[in-house]
Amino acid sequence: MSTKSDVSSPPARHTAWQRLCVSDFDRLYPLLTTYIQQPSLAESVTELVMDFSSRERSWPNDYPPDEPEESSLGVTGDLVREHVRSLGLGDRETKGMLHALRLWVNRQETPANWQPGDSESSEPHYLHDEFAGFAAVVLLSLCKNLSTLHIAPPMSGFSPMLEDYFLKTNYGMLQEPGLQNLTKVQVLPGMWWGEETVYGQLEFLRLFQYFHRLPAINTISIDSLQEYQSHYTTFIPRTGNMKTLKLDHVDMDNSFLTLLISVPKVLVELKVSLGGKEHIDGGNPMIYPQSIGRALAQHKETISALDLDLDLCVSEFVCKDKVRDDSNDEISDEDSDIEEFGRDYYKIDQESRLAVEKISTAAESYGWTIGSLHDFTSLTQLSIGVYTLLGPPDSRGERLARQPPFRLIDALPPKLESFCLYGYKKGENLDIDEHVNEFMINREARFPSLNEVRGIEEEVPSVAQLFPEVSFLDRMSSGIDEEEENSHYWKTPEFPEEWKPVE
Repeated sequence: MSTKSDVSSPPARHTAWQRLCVSDFDRLYPLLTTYIQQPSLAESVTELVMDFSSRERSWPNDYPPDEPEESSLGVTGDLVREHVRSLGLGDRETKGMLHALRLWVNRQETPANWQPGDSESSEPHYLHDEFAGFAAVVLLSLCKNLSTLHIAPPMSGFSPMLEDYFLKTNYGMLQEPGLQNLTKVQVLPGMWWGEETVYGQLEFLRLFQYFHRLPAINTISIDSLQEYQSHYTTFIPRTGNMKTLKLDHVDMDNSFLTLLISVPKVLVELKVSLGGKEHIDGGNPMIYPQSIGRALAQHKETISALDLDLDLCVSEFVCKDKVRDDSNDEISDEDSDIEEFGRDYYKIDQESRLAVEKISTAAESYGWTIGSLHDFTSLTQLSIGVYTLLGPPDSRGERLARQPPFRLIDALPPKLESFCLYGYKKGENLDIDEHVNEFMINREARFPSLNEVRGIEEEVPSVAQLFPEVSFLDRMSSGIDEEEENSHYWKTPEFPEEWKPVE
């Protein structure tokens, strides 16, 4: 989704904006110069949307070579240059930013009839990518009271300048680090090459590494994105300050999901739904409920709200495989993944991580399920897929493939106040009916605080039911029209009404 059709950047006038959307470069540079001259205006910004995802070109691969000594860039240009130098970034990063600034200030005007694909001599469109990274760093360094960041990663990744700034700010390597009041990061819903029915791509673990140590960070929210041939596969568990993770309509395999769950030091709220769009290569990820349960067990004393809609990926076929317990794996100092993570960053996280409890519960106590949640002493809000909790159905769907090693009523947390069971339909599966009936008969006596139950008397469909898997080949050969085709996929939400275009 591009925010350009919904919101636009404000003009550079003396207004103390609270919300900004950055996608119009021609209006962005005057805004930066205004903020540098009047810092109090930048300090009024609390919510920011950065969407450079629609650019035609990819980010530059490296910083430029050495350049001759710079001449004046004009009064405002010189002010911006001094601000860049004051950030305390390394020589390489500062040189890259000043290069982008000089190119942008001295650029030619864009011809009114320029189109993507025109020759570079008619439009310096290659500057846009370099300027985007430069401008993002300057803006983030100025908006000291920013609390919410909405960000759309370009398909080819973030600018090296912006990535360096994120990492050095996150790890406290700058004299005056930014983002100290940032509480929420929301990654804008993605798509693949303009195809709304296909997930966008995201380096989930790299994104976490940009923000997880920030002092005020509380929430990371991601929608409509997939893990696809990820370059970054390593993370140090129990190092993140965020307490809420929301992963809506995503596509990732078992190891990635368990690793993400392990990142927070203290997890209070988790929402995960798998499915809703089409993977580039088709098919669904493989999820072992048992592994998810073991990862969650690290947070059994703190998590208060749990919303898991994983049933699209829970099947008898997958659960029959032997599950390797990789939730507590240690990374060797010789591991090549550390080089990608960054050895300096890796060392800082290793020294500050919380201890990871070794989960010794036998696999038999989980069966093919997420396991009992009875020991989750803070859990009051629970929404969960019926197969994730009780195990997958057999091939006919009329019985459970294997009985869970617990009764439903014994597996629920004792302080439960709200309970929703995704994907249950009375009369479809005799085994599940027995569990549910037993719960309903005894619910008042066993759960005195439970005041809301959904998904039993009335069906609450899971993602698997709302958006059943349709392979790419089947879709292409079916001959259905575009409107019907799009009805099979999750519609990404629009921005809220309060985000109005600035005239």
